Amino acid sequence: MKTTTLVLLGLLVSFSVSSTAQELVNANELREISSERKVVTIVSADGKKKEGKIIEYDGESVLFQRQDDLQLFRLKLDALALQSQRMIKDNYMTANYNVPKLERPLQPQTIKKLASYADNLVLEKLRSERQRPTRDTDDYTFMRRAYLKIIGRIPNKAEITEFKKEMRGDKLKLINKLLDSEGYINHQLNYYSDILRIQNKLNNTNINSGFRYREFVRNEIRNNTPFDEFVQKLIASDGAYYEQGNEAIGFYLRDRGMPLDNLANTVQVFLGTRLECAMCHDHPFDKWTQKQFYEMAAFTDGVSRVQYRENSKLVGDFNRIVRNDKTEDVGTLNQYRNYIRDIMGYGLDDNLGKGSIKLTDAFMEDDAKPGDTLHAKAIFAPPLKIEQGTELPKSREQFANWITSEANPRFTTVIVNRLWKRAFGIGLIEPLDDMNDMTESSNPKLLAYLEKIIASDDYDVKEFMRVLYSMDLFTRDSVKDDYASPETFYFAGPPLQRMTGEQIWDSLVTLVYNDIDSPDRFPSNYDEKYQAVYDRYKEYTAQEIYDELKAYLAETEKPNRNLAEVVQQLNEEEGRYQAKKLKDRDLIRSSYVGYPPPGGHLIRQFGGSDKALIENSNFEATTPQVLNMLNGFVEKRIINNKNADFMKQMAEEKRETGKIEDIFMSILNREPSSKEMNLLKKYIDEPNGAKHIAWILMNSHEFIFIR
Repeated sequence: MKTTTLVLLGLLVSFSVSSTAQELVNANELREISSERKVVTIVSADGKKKEGKIIEYDGESVLFQRQDDLQLFRLKLDALALQSQRMIKDNYMTANYNVPKLERPLQPQTIKKLASYADNLVLEKLRSERQRPTRDTDDYTFMRRAYLKIIGRIPNKAEITEFKKEMRGDKLKLINKLLDSEGYINHQLNYYSDILRIQNKLNNTNINSGFRYREFVRNEIRNNTPFDEFVQKLIASDGAYYEQGNEAIGFYLRDRGMPLDNLANTVQVFLGTRLECAMCHDHPFDKWTQKQFYEMAAFTDGVSRVQYRENSKLVGDFNRIVRNDKTEDVGTLNQYRNYIRDIMGYGLDDNLGKGSIKLTDAFMEDDAKPGDTLHAKAIFAPPLKIEQGTELPKSREQFANWITSEANPRFTTVIVNRLWKRAFGIGLIEPLDDMNDMTESSNPKLLAYLEKIIASDDYDVKEFMRVLYSMDLFTRDSVKDDYASPETFYFAGPPLQRMTGEQIWDSLVTLVYNDIDSPDRFPSNYDEKYQAVYDRYKEYTAQEIYDELKAYLAETEKPNRNLAEVVQQLNEEEGRYQAKKLKDRDLIRSSYVGYPPPGGHLIRQFGGSDKALIENSNFEATTPQVLNMLNGFVEKRIINNKNADFMKQMAEEKRETGKIEDIFMSILNREPSSKEMNLLKKYIDEPNGAKHIAWILMNSHEFIFIR
């Protein structure tokens, strides 16, 4: 008993070699270590082999973990064959925090080293907390997890076959393929849109102007713009919204008329701190004062006035012409006014945000008073202050540079924490966006190391995620305990998670159309017609615009025809509007569905965000969810749809066992167990037997959870 206790303590607390380990492998007799991907085989002098992982290399020795029982022991580096020593030095990071300047794209060896040391820090924390990591998961579970996490949908049967046969289970190769795919772009856009609260209609507009902003974000992801540059584009943006290259001002137009809310959201998203309480009074739980909030807001003061100055005269003249026209009804006249304002006058002048703000009657604390002018001042380090009368570039540019500076520790911490949670389900700091001076990470050493990686990698989100998804942690069995408990989570394995509404939707649509990431499944750009109007009219006078629209209306049988219809007609005549004809137009990627989807949409039923608040998704179980899976979308659009790719594939299979295998592979992305096969063979030949089995699997917990 005493010996067992000592061995266990040694394994959990230190890197001591257990007596069992010494008996299995004598370091002095060791011949070689061979590596097959991440699995390492130790070969002793007598030819015995043991598989496991090298989880630490300190320059003199390696820490080895046996795969069969997770036992740990050390091996001296100089006891190994020279070839094995070279393999260790080339593939494993030494135990220090030094992260060199990284060259993009990261090379496989670099990825492996970075991921290996991150894993070491996870294991080190687990040992200090008397916890052990879970075992490696099987290839099917890993593949399903990778597809859902990286591109937001389950794999189809052909993709599973490719992974098993062509990739031969090479996990890093699969991760690279997924990160470099269109699916990654679509899935990442959903994530960004939740954070930025992108909606179809930007605030106080009458057109679907949010599509332009959304597609800008999609292209930034596609171009792999470094995250700090992306944020700078948002915060320092200006110009006419429909001029090419100015789409980033959707960041401000989203909160048109609410500049203080925009500032609070900016700080919450990019600096991980909640300031909204200080908007109305001194913060009741933190050190921030109302005066400090307004000093911060001074950087962007003025952005509530979003009419673009260069087109303001045109819009004003148009409004006057409309007001003086007594030949049309009020409703039609208002349509004219709103449409032209939202297209021609929508934008942000570069002089908005001068670095000062005048306090209103809403200010209630004693350290200032309504009517006072406050000058912009950052409330976090590093210091940034705009003095009265100082000749400086526009304050929004300074604000953007300050937020994204490497010297601003919160920016790096927040993006690392967000991306870690995206990969592994729980942040190293929870909650994500309520940091204060007392906030502690569950693993400070790991967080500090990851911050060094992303900074050295110039804030390349994709490359950083490549490192995270290459960690051993991502390949382990999920933890099914109550990870939402107040107990700190130390990542013995990834937590079991339910799919998001978007993941469920995209997975179900994949069963109908295997190629949902193909350009053929992308709908038309709904914003094209507005762009065409802007391009057509930007050189016109207000009277010329009005006369042309009146002429088109006069030619129609319906005098009060909706102006949007007129605009579309104009576009079609110029060949600008080319609507793609999609079969089942609604069965498209969630990133192309409306932002947010309609209230009754499956995505919304499964907790998809309404884009009103930052990351406003939820995972609560509801009755509509159950009903939709039982006899809604699943039954109507898949099970009873003979043209669905999954149903056609199953119908072509003649063998009983083959049908069952197809069903499991397509829905649960694994082979059926022998017990499952024997049970279901009894029912497969019954009328609609295959449909019933498919229906059962799609309604199982295994389908909607990421294991």
